[in-house]
Amino acid sequence: MAEGQSHIPVPGAYNTGVVKWDCGASTPQDEVEEKLEAQGLKIGDTIAWVTRKLGLKQCAPCKARQEILNQARQLGWSETLRQIKETF
Repeated sequence: MAEGQSHIPVPGAYNTGVVKWDCGASTPQDEVEEKLEAQGLKIGDTIAWVTRKLGLKQCAPCKARQEILNQARQLGWSETLRQIKETF
């Protein structure tokens, strides 16, 4: 089904429950981080910039998560996620 079209099931049709969640993104996370860092950006700073543009105010835990994400490459993702969990 093309994007933006309404789905009108035909009589007798049923939902199989199969959903394909792959949006086609194929760039590995490390490659994204490397591209950001090559431009002098870190992932935490990038997320903070986007949220500011969306009009979201940064609270103290948000600032802590920004700093943790900025160190993700050094910490490793397991430790990064553990530290982020502690900010909630």
